[in-house]
Amino acid sequence: MKIMKRLLLCTMLMSLSVAMMGQKKLTAAQQQQIVAKINKATAALNELQCDFTQTKSMKMLSKKMQSSGVMYYKKSNKLRWQYNSPYTYTFILNGDKVRIISAKSSKKINVKDNKMFRHVSNIMIDTMTGEGLKSSADFNVEMYQQDKTYYAKLYPKKKELKQIYRVIEIHFNTALTMVSSVMMEEKTGDVTVVKLSNVKTNNHISEKIFSTE
Repeated sequence: MKIMKRLLLCTMLMSLSVAMMGQKKLTAAQQQQIVAKINKATAALNELQCDFTQTKSMKMLSKKMQSSGVMYYKKSNKLRWQYNSPYTYTFILNGDKVRIISAKSSKKINVKDNKMFRHVSNIMIDTMTGEGLKSSADFNVEMYQQDKTYYAKLYPKKKELKQIYRVIEIHFNTALTMVSSVMMEEKTGDVTVVKLSNVKTNNHISEKIFSTE
């Protein structure tokens, strides 16, 4: 039994070493070049629709929580984050107004009146579109390359954000035109991973999708 445990530990350490070897932090010049390419792609992004899967790992629970749904985005500052499974829950952001709809209730919030909620709402849009790379006032950004893909680590600078997140990772597709997944590690140690699929860009999305009334 001890031998098996040692073999398992060695295998895990070897896998971690291989993963670390394929990971390279970009120089300042390389990072500037990659961010410029991503910014050019996001500047042309007016509308976005996709499916998502979300996996949340909590320190207090051994079982991971999984959910899925659809996301809609329209420039500027319009977002609909809709969970369809295993429960129904919808978050709608339209400018300074937010509506939260659950199976039992519907709640409206004015983002202007809640500083923390405004930060969290902005993060949702910034991470899903890649706009967070421009938020130098909110984050310290480090870019990495792993094999043929790139990802960014965002470390919060503001006190309000530091109270929630330790680090946010944004992974991009190989063409650097779209976010493929986002990992959010909270101060509590809880980790949420969101993966996007079936992405459609710049197709017409009805304004009704973002209604907060």
